[in-house]
Amino acid sequence: MNYKIAQFIFTPPQRSQSTLEIYVAQPDAGKEALAGKLFALMEIGSTKTAGLKIINFLINSLNHDYYQNEKMILRERVSTIKIEHIFESALAKTNKKLAEFLQAEKIKLNPDILNFTIGVIYDDSLHFANLGKNKALLIYRGKPSDNIKHKLADITEQTSSPETKKQPSAIKLFSNIISGSLPRGGYFIFANETFGEYLSAKQIISIVTTLPPAGAAEQIKNTLNKINAYVPFLGIIIKNTAGLEIEGIKIKEPICSTKTSIDNLIVTEEKTERLLTPSGLVSAKKWSSFFNNLIGRLSPKPTAKISRPAFLLKDKIFIKRKADWLSLKKIFDALKNFGVYLIGLFIYIFRIITDKKTLADFFHKLIFKIKNSWAILRTAAVRSFFWYKNLNKINKTLFSVFLICLLIFSANLGWQNIKNKTTEQRAIINNLTMAIEQKQNQIDASLLYDNETGAGKLLEEVKELLKQLPQGSQDQKNQYRRLLAKHQVQMEKISHVIRVAPVELANLINLSANAKPINIILAKNKIYAAAAPATIYSIDLDSKLTTLINLNNPDINRLDFPNLDKNNNIYYLSANKVAVLDAKSEKLSWLDINYNGNLEKIVAFQQYNNRFYLTDAAAGQIFRFTKNGNQLTGSTPWLNNKEDLTKVVSLNIDGDIYLLKNDGEISKYTKGKKQNFSTTAIEPALNQPAKMIISPEQNYLYILEPANKRLIVLDKTGRFLSQYTSDKFGNLKDCQIDETNKKIYFLNNTTVYSIDMSHLAK
Repeated sequence: MNYKIAQFIFTPPQRSQSTLEIYVAQPDAGKEALAGKLFALMEIGSTKTAGLKIINFLINSLNHDYYQNEKMILRERVSTIKIEHIFESALAKTNKKLAEFLQAEKIKLNPDILNFTIGVIYDDSLHFANLGKNKALLIYRGKPSDNIKHKLADITEQTSSPETKKQPSAIKLFSNIISGSLPRGGYFIFANETFGEYLSAKQIISIVTTLPPAGAAEQIKNTLNKINAYVPFLGIIIKNTAGLEIEGIKIKEPICSTKTSIDNLIVTEEKTERLLTPSGLVSAKKWSSFFNNLIGRLSPKPTAKISRPAFLLKDKIFIKRKADWLSLKKIFDALKNFGVYLIGLFIYIFRIITDKKTLADFFHKLIFKIKNSWAILRTAAVRSFFWYKNLNKINKTLFSVFLICLLIFSANLGWQNIKNKTTEQRAIINNLTMAIEQKQNQIDASLLYDNETGAGKLLEEVKELLKQLPQGSQDQKNQYRRLLAKHQVQMEKISHVIRVAPVELANLINLSANAKPINIILAKNKIYAAAAPATIYSIDLDSKLTTLINLNNPDINRLDFPNLDKNNNIYYLSANKVAVLDAKSEKLSWLDINYNGNLEKIVAFQQYNNRFYLTDAAAGQIFRFTKNGNQLTGSTPWLNNKEDLTKVVSLNIDGDIYLLKNDGEISKYTKGKKQNFSTTAIEPALNQPAKMIISPEQNYLYILEPANKRLIVLDKTGRFLSQYTSDKFGNLKDCQIDETNKKIYFLNNTTVYSIDMSHLAK
C-alpha cells in the first residue's frame, strides 16, 4: 500500500493518571488491499482496571466488526460498496456492543475522561471518528508562490461545529466520521492534546518531513523526553508515499547504430549474468559448454561446429513473457541433453576400459600429472626458501614483520567475524526471548479476562517461537526450559488440567500374585474388582480391607460390563449368561438371556430402571430386555434405524442413551432417534477413549482416556469443563464416580486409587 505508519507513546517516569493504548491492525496482504489498515489512539483519564477492560474490548470489537463485516465480503464482488460505509457500519456495531458490555460488567463510564480516535486508511483516503480532545494534524506541501515548503493544518478545529462538539453519551461514543483524501507526499498526525502544547508547528513540520515516519517517531520521543517528565504523549504518523518512488528518475536515450546496439546488448547481457551469479553457484552455461566440447571430442564422427543462431533485436524488444522455467519443453530438452552427455561419458569410459593401451596411457598420464604437481610445489617451496635466505637482514626483518602482521590481521579478522556472528546470534536470541515473554504476558492477561480464544492463538505462536530458540549452551538450555515450563503451565490452564495426587486404596497384587483386574464397580461403600480368571476382589472403603470372593463356579470365563441396580445387585455379562452378585450377601446367581445373536460380539451392556440394554455392533442395533424371573426376555430393537456401531466402546443411560466411539465421537439418542450432539474442543484431542459414565443426578459426563492418562469432564450439552490427570496413571483400566462423597476411583494396572473431585465446587 502507498502509505507508511509509525507510532510513538511516551509515559513519564512520574506516576501517570491515564491509561494509554495505540493500536495499529496488522491484516494480511489480501485484507489490507481490500480494506486498508485500521488504527486507534485511546486515552482514558483513569488508571482503574475498568479502563484497560474497555480498551481491550474496543480493540477486539473494532477489529472484528470491520474486517469481518458482511459488507466486506460483498465488496470483493460489488465495487460500489465504499470503505467509509463499512467503517461507519463497524462503528455502529461497536457502539451497540459497548453499551451491552458496560451493562454486563456494571461499569459506569464518564465520557469526559475519554480521548479516542478511531480511523482507517485505504489508498489515498482517510476516514476517522474523534471523541474528546485528540488532535488531527495535516502536513501538506505549500504553493511555490508562498515560499513555504510545508504547511500544517489542524483538521479537528476546521471540522468542529456546534453539532460535533455536543456532549457524547455513554451509549453512543462514535457518532461523527470525518473523511478526506491524504495528499500525495503529505503527512497526517493523530496525537493527544498535550502534543501540540509542547512542540511548535515548526518543530513538528521539521521532524516529520525530514525523517521517515519511524525515525520521526523516535526523534519526537527523544525531544519530549528532554522537556517533559510529567505528561504522557501518544500519537500516530501516517505518510502517503504514492508517486514518490519514481521521482528523480531520468531516462536517457542512447545514440548508436543497430549493429553496435546488438553487440553491446549481447555483451551487456553476458556481463550482467556473470555479475549477478552468486560466487558459490554452479553455472549451467559453463558446464553445458564444457560437456558440449567433451561430446565433440568423444563422438565417433565429430560434427562441424554449430554456428551461433542469428540474433534479432526484435526478439529482445517485443518479447512479452519468458518461457516458464519448468515448462515441458525445457524438461524434455534437459533430459535429452543429460542422456547425450551420459552416453558420451559411457563411451569414453568404455573406450578406456576396453583398450589396454589407452587405459595404461591414461593412468600413466594421471600419475605423471600428480608427480609433476608435487614437483612444482616442492620446487616453489625450495625457491621461496632460498629467496628468503638470500635477502639481507633489513629485508628479512621487514618481510618477517609483514608475515607476522598478516597472520595477526587474519586471526583478528577471523576472531572479529566470529564475535560479530556471536553478537548477532545473541541479539536474535534476546529478541526471540523478549517476544516469547511478551506473548506469555499477553496470555496471562487474556486468561485473566477469560479470553481463552485469544490465549489459544497466542499459545500457538509461542509454540512456534520456542521451536526457533537454540539450545547450544547450558544457559540457552536453562532459558528454554524456563520458557517451556511456563508455556506448559499456560497450556494446562487453557486446557483446564487438574493435576491430582491419587491416594492408594489397595494393590491387589499383595493379595494374589496372579491378580489381573479388568474392571471395578462401587456398591454399598465397597469397590468390587473383577479379574481374570473369574475372580472378584472386595475393597472396604472404611477399613481399607481387601478380600477375595470365592465364586465356586469353574464355568465362568468373563465378567464384563459391570453395572448396578437400585437394590445393589451387580450385573456382569459372562459368556451366554448374566452373572448377578448380591453386594449384601456376596452370593452369585445367574440370569439366562433369550437372544439369538452372538453374545461374544457384544460391545456394551447396561441396566437402567430394571431394563437391560445390549449393544450388538454386528446387527447395528441396541436391544432392550425385561427381567422375567431368572431370564431376560422380550428382545426389542430400541433404535428406530440401524446405525454403524462398529466403533462403539461404551454405553450409558440417564433416560437418553449415549454412545462413545473409539475416535472420540459421542452420539445421543432419545426414544430411539439420534439427536444433534457435539462437544467443544478438547486439548489435546481424544485418542482411543475407553469408557463413558453419565451422571444420573448431576449435569456431568465423564470420559476415561488411558492413552493420555486422564478423566475428562463435560456437561451434558457437550461443553468441555476440566480434565483430571496424574503421572501415576500408567495403565488406566476403569473408573467409578461417587458424586455424593465427591470421590473418583481409578483402577490402574492392579492398584485402586481415589482422588477428590474439584469440578463440583465450580
